[in-house]
Amino acid sequence: MLSATLVGGGFLLGRAGRPAPPPLVVGRGELSLASLSKEASAPRNDAGAEKGRAAQTPEPAYGPDGSPTERPTDPEEIISICGARTKKGTPCRRRVRGTGRCWQHRGLPAMLPASKLIVPN
Repeated sequence: MLSATLVGGGFLLGRAGRPAPPPLVVGRGELSLASLSKEASAPRNDAGAEKGRAAQTPEPAYGPDGSPTERPTDPEEIISICGARTKKGTPCRRRVRGTGRCWQHRGLPAMLPASKLIVPN
């Protein structure tokens, strides 16, 4: 009984002594109020504004994971699915550029005819 009281008291004291977490700000494609107030309070230096903007411009993120090595798809480029037999026995559904196989199934034949592998734009 005494140990439960001590543990409970310690838990309550620990919770009471901890600072409150900051408020959660969720923004959907727009600036949140917190970022607006920071921009409004920051002093502007027009002489170095162009340098600052050029330095803050991020590089384009190409892949789904943001890898700069993957290039964007050209509208005229042919996109197809891999189509090789998987362990499960079904055709692989990974998209590839051109007509070929994905990284995992290189060198394997496709299960489907070539006309069914091309993805319509």
